[in-house]
Amino acid sequence: MAVQYEDILENLLWFSSKLIGARTLFVSHIEETFKVIKVFNEEGCYLNEGMELSKDHAI
Repeated sequence: MAVQYEDILENLLWFSSKLIGARTLFVSHIEETFKVIKVFNEEGCYLNEGMELSKDHAI
């Protein structure tokens, strides 16, 4: 059974959160828009996977 990149990202974000003590971490992609790909959130800020904003609103 192949490991999906979503599982890898989820594990990476969870581990990173524990290591640095952050409540919210995310992976995003920026080109014409800012798109949230994966979120780890333990009562931190409001981000949803798939959220997409223009670069002007994301920065």
